[in-house]
Amino acid sequence: MTIRLLPPDVANAIAAGEVVERPASVVKELIENALDAGARRISVDVHGAGRTLIRVADDGAGMSAGELPLAFLRHATSKLAAREDLDAIGTLGFRGEALASIAAVSDVECRSGAARLRVRGGQVVEEGPAAPAPGTVVEVRDLFASTPARLKFMKSDAVEGAACLQVASSYALLFPAVRFTVAIGERRSFSTPGDGDAAAAAAAVLGASVGRELIGVAADGEVAVSGLVSQPRVHRSSREAILLAVNHRPVSSRALTFALEECYRGRLERGRHPIAVLDVAVPLEDVDVNVHPAKREVKFKSEGAVFSALQRAVRAALQETRPYEIRLDSRDPEPWPRAPAGHDAPALLLDAVTAVEVASSAPLRPLGQAGDGYLVAESPEGVLLIDQHAAHERVLYNRFLARLRGAQGLSQPLLVPAVVDLEPAQVAVMREHDASLRSAGFVVEEFGSRQARVEAAPAETPAGRAGEALSATLAALAEGRGDGAVEAAAASLACHSAVRFGDPLDLSEQRRLLQELEAAPESVTCPHGRPTRLLLAWPDLKRHFRRNY
Repeated sequence: MTIRLLPPDVANAIAAGEVVERPASVVKELIENALDAGARRISVDVHGAGRTLIRVADDGAGMSAGELPLAFLRHATSKLAAREDLDAIGTLGFRGEALASIAAVSDVECRSGAARLRVRGGQVVEEGPAAPAPGTVVEVRDLFASTPARLKFMKSDAVEGAACLQVASSYALLFPAVRFTVAIGERRSFSTPGDGDAAAAAAAVLGASVGRELIGVAADGEVAVSGLVSQPRVHRSSREAILLAVNHRPVSSRALTFALEECYRGRLERGRHPIAVLDVAVPLEDVDVNVHPAKREVKFKSEGAVFSALQRAVRAALQETRPYEIRLDSRDPEPWPRAPAGHDAPALLLDAVTAVEVASSAPLRPLGQAGDGYLVAESPEGVLLIDQHAAHERVLYNRFLARLRGAQGLSQPLLVPAVVDLEPAQVAVMREHDASLRSAGFVVEEFGSRQARVEAAPAETPAGRAGEALSATLAALAEGRGDGAVEAAAASLACHSAVRFGDPLDLSEQRRLLQELEAAPESVTCPHGRPTRLLLAWPDLKRHFRRNY
């Protein structure tokens, strides 16, 4: 077999395969170039799922007539000058072969400054002057027409179009100071204000209803974290709504995704995932972005420091979580009654909300029990429905977690000790965590090789459930590791100690549970992520019953 150099067009097509995997790859590279050029306005138009046309126009720094042909040559770039520059890359499209790779598998026309260039299959076919205009316009047509084998691997138009939209959405969310206008097919998908307001950009891209449920994240330091995360009451069935970035570059990172989702442990049910747009600012010399051809992955000098910084920032933000709400549909076939002279309905509604937030420290007032397991209570914000089991779980979880970590709790001796059958792993963790179990309130001794005798249990645990509570706690400790195991154990112990759904509670018991719930941190959900309460807000009630006047 003879060794020989590949023809340039074949080499370019192979190199293009590393960068241009699908139409969304083209959208990504062109947006990155526009952002690196300092654009403040970027428009993206995609037709035929990106096969027919991808057009990206920006108002950034353009190119001169002499520079334009160079931009389509392999390894030509304005962003790197020396080998050392690779150790501190601060731009997005740094690799230098994006335009060359795109042009190798499509028909590209680029207009910048007062120059115009057209490249097809890697060869210049037209070059000349153009009407002077700010910024750059790149039009990519007939993508993969010269490589039909690649077309066979493209998915449906809907899927490819959605991928293009996802890419554009990511950059619009990460760069709220840039005005993005994105159209997929004949329909405009979204337009962001470009005023630097991350919440406004999120509302434009994700929808106003989602935007209202996002909490700002801001933490300074050597590793800074900024962005938005969702209230626990808003979640998704997949991780597709999680956008993570490092120095404004979208990345795929299992470690950072895990760090984020750990912050929602106990706030979301298993199998549910948050919505997040987070950017981690890391010193350029502490991150390597040149580990993947499409720049999807990064390598950190100190992954643990980045992991911890993200968790601290998100957990601090989640302290502002609010309860789940019933949102009454305000649409009505008849017009709303006119407000009194000198006032309008929105102003009255705002006044009502403001008044509620002045009064938010007032205690909950129990009104009774409904449906066997729901407490009904009145609060300054509105009427609350409370799942008594979930609420008590949250209260006890916080208490037991502190005890398993060393705080001393109260025990109640059992009149008849409970004998529990254990697996070998449970016996091992019982020995290992003896001090923590005693702090929680258990007094246990081994009873044979595979059994334990419970002589006392936490004061909050019903005597009849002491054995199953210990067994569940030990199982959780055996299945997990580190702090996660302790949290799981506290959740299991709380679940087996809390009042059951359907247990009758008299008014004094209801009042005590409500007081404990209000005092409990992170009380919006139980430790398994289920909501503890549902709010029907006074403004909604007033609007529904037409009392806003």
